[in-house]
Amino acid sequence: MEVLISVFLMGLLGGVHCLGMCGGVVAMLTAGLDPQVKANPRKIALFHLNYNIGRILSYILMGVIFGVVGAMLTQSLQMNILDKSLRVFSGVLMIMVGLYIGNWSSSIQILEKIGSKLWAKLQPLSQRFLPVRNLRGAFFTGLLWGGIPCGLVYGALGFAIVSGSATQGGLIMLAFGLGTLPSLLLMAGLSSQLTVLVQKPLIRQVSGLFIIILGVAALWMPINSMINGKPHGHSNMQQPAIEMQKPHSKTIPFKPSDLDYLT
Repeated sequence: MEVLISVFLMGLLGGVHCLGMCGGVVAMLTAGLDPQVKANPRKIALFHLNYNIGRILSYILMGVIFGVVGAMLTQSLQMNILDKSLRVFSGVLMIMVGLYIGNWSSSIQILEKIGSKLWAKLQPLSQRFLPVRNLRGAFFTGLLWGGIPCGLVYGALGFAIVSGSATQGGLIMLAFGLGTLPSLLLMAGLSSQLTVLVQKPLIRQVSGLFIIILGVAALWMPINSMINGKPHGHSNMQQPAIEMQKPHSKTIPFKPSDLDYLT
């Protein structure tokens, strides 16, 4: 549960980055709508809701894929050090995101440059739905919108791959997407006012600082485990007592369930 809360807060606090980066995208999508739709607050709200449903669904799909990749790595290599290394990496990514949002470092943009290669292939597909004329087009535009290179998204995907589970990876990215939702929905009606607000250094620095704190907290458990030499996760303290009661029974190795990572 701590991981879900952390990525949700990262998405929520990272909204200042979303407003600055995606403000142009939202403005472009709104400008292409029919004048009658733009004059109706209810209709334009439905369009923006469909954009974001598609966007969050794309995050969930990426989370599922990264969760499966994490499972393949841990199962095939069977290395405890790999699990700890991936957890450290996800914490470092979150700290990099915080530094980026606070305008202290742009090192996370290295990942955005890598992601831009994927976006170069997706962008031509998005042209098929532009200008957006109906809710179906809004949904598919949002689905492709999720592929825009974003260090904030990559930071959340770091936790998805660490989860080692398709289900957990999808839940992690759902929590992240819901965290980004308020700022993007507010942007639909107040884009100019919000854009001015998030450009204030103090707002970005406070948000970045909170994300860095979350990243440090995420780093603590695997690093502490490495220092103390204790296995990461739940300990199986009751196993010796079980073995004493059944001396001839075959010991079954402890294997964390899918929910152990989230609790």
